[in-house]
Amino acid sequence: MSIMKGEIAQTTGVDWDSEGASKSLRMLRDGTVSMTNWIAALSLEGRVFTANNGVATTSIEFGAGGLDTTEFDFHIAVPAGVAIIPLELNIHYSAFGTALLVENVMQTGTGSVTGAGTTSVVRSSNPNSGRTSSCTCTGAAVAGTAFTANVKEIWREIDQLSITIATIAQLRVPYNYRWSALQSGCLDVVGPSAQLAVWASSNAGGGMISFKWAELPSAALV
Repeated sequence: MSIMKGEIAQTTGVDWDSEGASKSLRMLRDGTVSMTNWIAALSLEGRVFTANNGVATTSIEFGAGGLDTTEFDFHIAVPAGVAIIPLELNIHYSAFGTALLVENVMQTGTGSVTGAGTTSVVRSSNPNSGRTSSCTCTGAAVAGTAFTANVKEIWREIDQLSITIATIAQLRVPYNYRWSALQSGCLDVVGPSAQLAVWASSNAGGGMISFKWAELPSAALV
């Protein structure tokens, strides 16, 4: 009977070799071969991160009025040497305001700069790994600079709000909007030296935004 052995590496000792290099078969701590769900393996490594704007009962104010590409409800700056893969975006509205389009958009590009905003706290999928994100996340940013080049739209969802909503009981459109890379079927690579932005626009909206991404050395995704 043949015996197959590999290298146990879940968090520490997980590295990325050059293309074409020989490497031992990788296994998780219990000996499971991690070859079917790449995102799950990255999560155990601590390479998947989550940033939240607005928590519990405390909302952030979204950009008022129609979509303004200089006001970022969520913005992530990806530095040199790093690339990210957007995995999941959740937008929850706790207020809409008066009648106007409800427009949710996620784009990538270069050249954008956030204005005054709130720095988002970023958490790893596995805090025991000791990994931290190299990206900078900002929410509720105003008076910034829009993308100047390499703009690509990943997601857009629009609802026509034709009434004034005074209370949540009068809601006529969804108040939770979700985008998932797994449902999209495409893994978009953002970076290095690029940015991703999210807009959640309505007449006078507010709520919470949660964004998940995988983060890797850019050389590993060439």
